[in-house]
Amino acid sequence: MRNRVPEHGENYLRGEILEQKPYLRWLGVMRRHLWIILAAFLIISTITVLRAYRAVPVFQAVAKIMIERQAPTVTHFEGVVQPNVTWGAREYYRTQEQLARSRAVLEIALERPEISAMFGEEAGDVPLRRTFRQTLSALLQMPAPEPPENWERLRGFISSEQVRDTYFLYIRAEASNRQKAALLATAVAEAFVEFHRRNRRTASNDAFVYLEEQKEKEETALQLAQQKLQEFRQGTQSHSLDLSEVGHPVMKRLTLLNEQLTQAQMERINLEAELRVVRRALASGTDAFQDVGEQVFSLSSIRKDPRMAEIRSALIAAEEEAATLADIYGPQHPNYVAVSTRMNLLKGKLSEALLEIVESLTSRLEVVQGQEKELQAEYDQQNAAAMTLANQSLEFRNLQNEVDRHQKLYSVLLERMSEVELTSDYAKTNVELIEAAALPKAPVRPNKISMVVKGLLLGLVLGIALAFFVEYMDETVRSPEDIELRVGIPVLGFIPRIRLDREASDKEASRLLVYARGEDNIIMEAYRNLRTLVFFARPVEESKVLLMSSAGPGDGKTTTAANLAMTIAKANRKVLLVDADFRRPMITKYFGLSAETGLSSVLAGESPLEDALQKTVVDLEVLNNLDILSAGPMPPDSGELLDSSRMDRLLMELRDKYDRIIIDAPPVLYVTDASILAAKSDGVILVIKAGRRTAAFVRRAFKHIENVQGKVIGGVLNMVNVPRFGHYYSDYYYYGYARKDSAYYGSEKSRSGR
Repeated sequence: MRNRVPEHGENYLRGEILEQKPYLRWLGVMRRHLWIILAAFLIISTITVLRAYRAVPVFQAVAKIMIERQAPTVTHFEGVVQPNVTWGAREYYRTQEQLARSRAVLEIALERPEISAMFGEEAGDVPLRRTFRQTLSALLQMPAPEPPENWERLRGFISSEQVRDTYFLYIRAEASNRQKAALLATAVAEAFVEFHRRNRRTASNDAFVYLEEQKEKEETALQLAQQKLQEFRQGTQSHSLDLSEVGHPVMKRLTLLNEQLTQAQMERINLEAELRVVRRALASGTDAFQDVGEQVFSLSSIRKDPRMAEIRSALIAAEEEAATLADIYGPQHPNYVAVSTRMNLLKGKLSEALLEIVESLTSRLEVVQGQEKELQAEYDQQNAAAMTLANQSLEFRNLQNEVDRHQKLYSVLLERMSEVELTSDYAKTNVELIEAAALPKAPVRPNKISMVVKGLLLGLVLGIALAFFVEYMDETVRSPEDIELRVGIPVLGFIPRIRLDREASDKEASRLLVYARGEDNIIMEAYRNLRTLVFFARPVEESKVLLMSSAGPGDGKTTTAANLAMTIAKANRKVLLVDADFRRPMITKYFGLSAETGLSSVLAGESPLEDALQKTVVDLEVLNNLDILSAGPMPPDSGELLDSSRMDRLLMELRDKYDRIIIDAPPVLYVTDASILAAKSDGVILVIKAGRRTAAFVRRAFKHIENVQGKVIGGVLNMVNVPRFGHYYSDYYYYGYARKDSAYYGSEKSRSGR
């Protein structure tokens, strides 16, 4: 039973062209756009080589800083002003890495005249990139971009890195001048150390400012008390104002209240100071708490707390154990992970304990403040009573006690301020510059070989990407897959480009007939393949009359029709080739026949069919199986003639006489004759010239035929440059003829058929 090819829209060439492996299609795309790939490759490669050749060598200088685990202490009040690293946290050192490149540190480095001179407006030329941005902004009438600040320009030269499992921090500087690189690295490292010194002074100022505020209040109160006492003395003009009765209850009570009130006020001040320190430590977070940890543990309320001492001891022991395990096993060891987990739990407990202490201190402060208010009120009442009872003596004693109380508080505050000031003057911190940057001996960049290799790879990748982009944007039908996927009609095959001998004249249309050459080549094999597919496309009774047409002129429909008719005739089938293109009849020129009578004569009744049929001679042999009906004289109205009942009767008569009838029709989108004939034919074969027509243009022709109830059985891709599609098409379809006929291709020149 004869195999049938499915209707159009189905992939009846599955297993052949359209099931070509993806990588073969990709290779075909790259092969078709090889010039794009080569152009992109050459441009990118040239630019890369020039950049590598002109690249300025970059030197790197390194300064080494050590961040100690704990800073030295001087006094018992040191914890308020001196930050300490009480546990080693990776986050802390990462913070230090970022801090080394922060604006605060870099601006300290720029305070040095030799560094600021490097980044001043007068230092060096304006970078080309900045000049380009300014010029572009001026052309577009946009506001000019703000130039980067000096510290931002300095940061472009600096990088920092903490050496793993050590307390060392490397400050690196890169510059085209080795002296500049060394100077920048050293300057930033020194600025980093200076930043910590200043930060220490700032921390000291927090406590110092608070104590100074309290001192100023007490100093004002003391001066006021002394002024009142002096005014009282001058007003009484008495040498002794003490009460004569020893142990008077009013004076005794007044003395006791005065002592209690003084104690409450001192306790309130101490509680406020301790609460301020603890809250500041909690606000800084668990990781940053290590900077003020010693300050917190120096507070009396925390030193007396056994839980805090226990947690701190456990945390220090865990840190030491973690450091030992890290040195022996590394940070990934389960024991180290367990110790780290325990450390985190201890840190959490420490924070919880501090929160409880804050709550306790807050409660105590509220109680003390309440007691202070109550004592103050009671003291005022008792003082009024004493004034009433003792008159001037009691009033004098009260004023004297007021002076003594403020004097004592003032002395305590001065002592604390002296301790803080002494600590702030001590310049030792936990950050120390170990090694200044030395002059680098060799540049670290560029690696010219690596740049060239990367450029070559980039050029190749961009070239391939550009080739696929061009392929994606190109709507031109260039391959059999384009007919199936973009146009939406089945592919009957493709015909390689017919090339003529150099000695042949361009006007010799007969040279486009492959069988007239007497050569067995890939073009002849292509027509045989097309003949086979046409035979199997539909049953004979449903595809006897085949219309050969195209979307536009110049696609090679006449050449395809003539060669297909001869190929069918060679297969012992009786074939009639009809030239229905009245405007440009070419069949007679191809076969060298007479154009006096033909289809128009038969339809007009001027000549019988037998007189209009002609035979052709190939290699001095008459093709008996092939009859040719030329177009004949040009009729006044070809459309009316083709759409007549005579045409219908003629086709019925021809169906009985011939196995196949091939009609060469005009282009579909240019003449209505093709649409008329498509409706009368069993099937239409669209011939598409490779690389000339877009898919949209061919789809219009396809839809045009469908609108007149015509049946498109498939498309033929004509004039294909087979070598551009690779060995897949040539080897698979023609069993190596492309290689065998390489000399044939080299000896002939291109010729576009009609």
